[in-house]
Amino acid sequence: MEKQQQHVELESGNSKIIDDCCKNPEQDKENNKATLFQASVNSIVLLIGLGTLSSAYAIERSGFFGLFVLLITASFYWCGSKLISKCLVHDPSLANYQDVATKAFPSWAPILVRTLFYLRILGTLTGYLVSMGDTLTHIFPSSRINVLGVIRGKALFTCMAFLLVLPTTWFRNLRTISYLTFWCGMSILATIVCLVVAGADYGIGFDQPVAVVNVKNLPLATGVYTFTFGSTPVLPNIQRSMENQGDFPKVMVISFATAITLNVIVGILGAIMFGSQTRPQVHLNMPPHLLPSKIAIWATFLTPVTQFALLLSPIAHELEQLLLPNLSDSRHSPKLGYLACVFLRSMILSGIALAAVLFPYFVNIIQLIGSSLNVTLCIIMPCLFYVKIFGDKVSRMEKAGLCAMVVLSAIAGITGATVSIKNLIHKQ
Repeated sequence: MEKQQQHVELESGNSKIIDDCCKNPEQDKENNKATLFQASVNSIVLLIGLGTLSSAYAIERSGFFGLFVLLITASFYWCGSKLISKCLVHDPSLANYQDVATKAFPSWAPILVRTLFYLRILGTLTGYLVSMGDTLTHIFPSSRINVLGVIRGKALFTCMAFLLVLPTTWFRNLRTISYLTFWCGMSILATIVCLVVAGADYGIGFDQPVAVVNVKNLPLATGVYTFTFGSTPVLPNIQRSMENQGDFPKVMVISFATAITLNVIVGILGAIMFGSQTRPQVHLNMPPHLLPSKIAIWATFLTPVTQFALLLSPIAHELEQLLLPNLSDSRHSPKLGYLACVFLRSMILSGIALAAVLFPYFVNIIQLIGSSLNVTLCIIMPCLFYVKIFGDKVSRMEKAGLCAMVVLSAIAGITGATVSIKNLIHKQ
């Protein structure tokens, strides 16, 4: 029971999500009374995150055609989420994405799904540390601090971000911290408002040229948007928590429409404000001396701080059960057990920090995660699960459509992952 309650997933962005994919909603029947408004807000928070701030970079690099990529990506992710929802409705005994995977392919799907979710979490946290290092470098561009004459600049700021978030990962009771997840959505909205204000009232302007299409950079746009909408496997679980589950289609429309709109706003405004100087996270383009910029920069910096404990918890808890089965639950030496768990969590985060220092390229990291893990979890696997569970009830035309969606997604995913890996190697 404790293990189920502590599973946490990422998104996206937009990641920052309690992993309802591995949680049974029957445990919380008393709280399963979400209204249409509450469910819509929860869904919107899932679909916006740090990935949204990269929309401007995606549009500037790929051209305005990147908006079409955004719409196609969002529609494919919406379909994948809808398919999982249909599977849950078809069999009331199924509670979440993990149950659907087990029902469809019990021999291999559960292990694969959990592995992919955990890899996504580790990759997302690496991106978060890189983002925090980038933001600190932007705030203190002239800093000459170094450690032992070796660690300096962005690497030093990434290590400082690691030390800042490290204590938050030592908490095992996440109920209070989980409420901070709402801050992520609010901080992204605040950043967008500040972006508009900075452009309109502080003389930055909206007159930079942007290409119509840049074909060679379309894989980058695909990777950014597949990362941004990567929390869609959690959406069907929100349906279980609603007073009127028949309103869930409205929730889907509201949440996706809002997320798409925010990505379009950030993408267009950021691109025409900063042009070829647009950075992978648009808040890094904002002059740090302006008041709206300060609000946006610090809000974005603090956003990941609230997420590390939530996202790291499922991996840490699983390793604790595997490596420290006696110490973590020891009744005779609770302090020793707690210290052992703290050490294990610190080592996991240290590995993430090392990856962030070695590969400090935010947009390439999220492009790799989106193109490989998210496309598999959010589009390809839901199609396979749906066809397997419904069998002959799926029409030929529907199978043909799903097959086309899988093929196109696989091509886009492989292309995006290949490009991101090449860029990472090249930058190294």
